[in-house]
Amino acid sequence: MKICVLGAGVIGLTTAWCLAEAGHDVIIVDRHASTAKGASAANGGQLSYAFVAPLASPATLKKLPSLLLSPDAPMRIRAGLDPALISWGARFLLACRPAAVRETVAAQLALAALSRSELARLTQNLMLSFGLRTAGKLVVFRSKREFDAARRAVMPTGEDGGQQVLTPTECLGLEPALRLDAGKLAGGIFTASEQVGDCAAFCAGLTFRLRRQRNVEWVLGTEVVGPVRSSGRLVAVDTGQGPVQADHFVLCMGAASGAFAKACGFYLPIYPLKGYSITLSPAPEARLLRHSVTDMERKLVFAPLVRDGHTPVRVAGIADLESDTQIDPRRVEILRRASAELLGIDTAGDVEPWCGLRPMTPDSRPIIGWSPLDGLFINSGHGMLGWTLACGSARLTADMIDRKRSVAPAGAFALCRAA
Repeated sequence: MKICVLGAGVIGLTTAWCLAEAGHDVIIVDRHASTAKGASAANGGQLSYAFVAPLASPATLKKLPSLLLSPDAPMRIRAGLDPALISWGARFLLACRPAAVRETVAAQLALAALSRSELARLTQNLMLSFGLRTAGKLVVFRSKREFDAARRAVMPTGEDGGQQVLTPTECLGLEPALRLDAGKLAGGIFTASEQVGDCAAFCAGLTFRLRRQRNVEWVLGTEVVGPVRSSGRLVAVDTGQGPVQADHFVLCMGAASGAFAKACGFYLPIYPLKGYSITLSPAPEARLLRHSVTDMERKLVFAPLVRDGHTPVRVAGIADLESDTQIDPRRVEILRRASAELLGIDTAGDVEPWCGLRPMTPDSRPIIGWSPLDGLFINSGHGMLGWTLACGSARLTADMIDRKRSVAPAGAFALCRAA
């Protein structure tokens, strides 16, 4: 079959590879002139397979007023009275129910496990180099209530990657680069099996391999104008370079997926969640970060990357519900201050600031499955776990299109569950 993949971020590229590997003719379409220019360009760098807690939860619901009202809060709504946000928000509130959270965590863990094995397979088979390493992940908690809730959810060692509950003193002993006062911490959870890797470097390597495939075509640097339907089926997409025809289409357009779905005649509950990152180069005498670290209270992540023999630190976070892609210096300043406080890194000089739009569903689960429009498959809405879930989502997509049985629970990611 000829299959057109709409989007050339990490989701689109991994999907294209799995489809091409299965023998399909693949066309990749993206508005950018090169790949991975959206949310894949400079994300947090963490591959978080064991810690997949959704944004929607009872704890988030309780903290929502303080999260939204404080100018330095890690989450803000800047979209005004957007009808799409109101509809999305109503579904978000329903997703905060404990039963819904349990369903999401179970589904995400299964997809994350598949993603980890698929990433390992691709890395080995294609000899990709993107700084992948098992650094372990330390989640530190400042709130005793949040720490107690997280501690109760920890599985016995061995079932879930070897999670360990740590005291504040043990947290600082494990990660000497942290400059925190033990008295300000409630505790931490360490997962030794978690990984880090440079998503942009992975995408560059995969793009290079895809360009060598004879069954892959590229249509880059052109906007997708809209769908072309015939007899109730999607038969082509109209682009700035003319129509692109295919037997099937896979929607991997990230935060723009909702607009394309609307043009196709159905609602896709995906809303942009604007995130920021900065990339720092610690001084030679600074203590290097050994593990990836998540500050749960501030919703910030710190990941030690490897780039050309150097070890920069990627600091990422912020969750602003808006579609503007301009960098707000005030939000970047939050990351600067946190880097100075937690790691003692001097951020007075130049840093690499970035922002991108994460495609967020109300319950944080991606939407993977056939759409109401015949011929259109959806693989989008990965939110803050796009890098983690990309390879598993691609495998699930290819298996479903080829009608193969997959180890991941396909029904858990169907559009109907979020409608």
